[in-house]
Amino acid sequence: MEVSFKDHKIKTRLQINRRLHQTASLIFLLIVCFLHLFPNRPLSSSTSYFIFVFLYLIMSLLIKEYLFKQVNLSVPKLFWLIDLLDVSLVSFIYYLGYFPINFLLSLYLLVIYLSTRQFFTGEIFYITFLSMVGLLINTALLWSNNSMLNHELGYSPFSIIFALLSILLSGLLAFSYSKTDHHLTHRLEEMLNEKETVLEETHLTHAKLEEKYAFAYTLTLIQQFLLEELDEENLLTRITDIIQGVLGSFACAIFGVNKDHQIELLAFSGKELFPALLEVTNQEDSLVLQTIRSQTIHDENSASAVELKYWRQQGIKSLVTIPLSTKVETLGVMLAANLHKLSFNQEQQEQMMIIANQVSLALENTRLHKETQRMAWHDSLTGLYNRNYLDIFLSIVQDNNRIKLGCMLFDLDYFKEVNDTYGHLTGDQVLKTVAAILKKHSTSGKIAARYGGEEFIILCLDINLQDLFHLAETIKQEVAETPFFTTKGQQFNLTISCGIASIPEHSSTIPELFARADEALYQAKNSGRNQVKIYSLL
Repeated sequence: MEVSFKDHKIKTRLQINRRLHQTASLIFLLIVCFLHLFPNRPLSSSTSYFIFVFLYLIMSLLIKEYLFKQVNLSVPKLFWLIDLLDVSLVSFIYYLGYFPINFLLSLYLLVIYLSTRQFFTGEIFYITFLSMVGLLINTALLWSNNSMLNHELGYSPFSIIFALLSILLSGLLAFSYSKTDHHLTHRLEEMLNEKETVLEETHLTHAKLEEKYAFAYTLTLIQQFLLEELDEENLLTRITDIIQGVLGSFACAIFGVNKDHQIELLAFSGKELFPALLEVTNQEDSLVLQTIRSQTIHDENSASAVELKYWRQQGIKSLVTIPLSTKVETLGVMLAANLHKLSFNQEQQEQMMIIANQVSLALENTRLHKETQRMAWHDSLTGLYNRNYLDIFLSIVQDNNRIKLGCMLFDLDYFKEVNDTYGHLTGDQVLKTVAAILKKHSTSGKIAARYGGEEFIILCLDINLQDLFHLAETIKQEVAETPFFTTKGQQFNLTISCGIASIPEHSSTIPELFARADEALYQAKNSGRNQVKIYSLL
């Protein structure tokens, strides 16, 4: 603002001075013509001298025009030339007719007046000094031609002294006026600068308020999203996108720690995943591990030479890592990276800490929900799906009129004798071992569940009866060949029976499917156990 104001002031003064000098040049031109044509001049000058003065006037005017149009806005030294041209022109004009000193005085006063709005410092003193020197030169010339002039129009000490004092006085008055004008201008500059400072502070405050409002709004959106999203993968992916947008960072990542105490990447947002990122973050002195150990914020200044070199190779110049944790558990680390130096200031780090706290709570919430869901859908002893999950699964598939669903219903043979002979702890271990076998064979399109007690079920989508039978035979054979042990280490063997039914071959509804499979299982039991029976073959 200050620079633009000064530029504007210089431009304004240039325009004013240009108009004043154009007017003065016109006055000088009229005086020159008048003096040359005036019939009763005290001393006639030659036509050649008139032409010289006339051309000198035109030349000075052209020089002024050029300076006013082409000069740089910085204070030019060539403007001293303008004042020198004006003073010398007055001297030349006076020599055309040798009119009284009073007449000469009026011309010099006009020149001094032109400098009242001084363009450069010291201009008034300079023009006043030049005017007094010019007056003395004119007086000397007047003295040398005194014999050819009337005394009334010629040299008079009083006139000379009066003229010098008048020039000096006019210079002082002009200086006083210009000083007042300069003071007012300076004061106006200060006021404008103060106003600009206030405006800048207001703008800065407004910008900070807008930034805080935007962050508060973003935080509200994050909190709302955190409450609604219960899938951990979707949650973390969305969070990294939000953080990248809020901070304007190049990339954002969230890391966790797996069961082997290795760093794993949970979510990433950016143009593309950095190569060998996990290798770098799993180094002993990596920023991520430092943050996990200390549970404090770290930036690129804490990075090792090797890691710093890696990030520089990726074009990253700013880093910040924020811990994700609850009171009882360390969840991971949030990392933000940028291409510019010092991208994450203190305020942004504080904002990230607030977001990190929200993310930590959300992660804890999703994991609790996941665990609750696992407990609700899984059998606590065997880890297989339970009847609750079966109901949900079947409610989804039963709406498909063209469904092809196979059912294998298993029951352990003589399991009651195992409990009675070896105890329930051994019985529980048997159930876990059999469940592990069933789970191993529950590949894509198949789900294994504990149906109740020692009964298990496998539901298979889009499978034919022959494949169902072979799968059931494989499971039956594997159970029969598996050694079981009591709590005391005693080995024993166990067999399993299976009944098979399917939609649409044996039934058209889910309840009917289960009833047909149960009938097939009953037949397998009555056929000596350790059997696989298909309902259609009964």
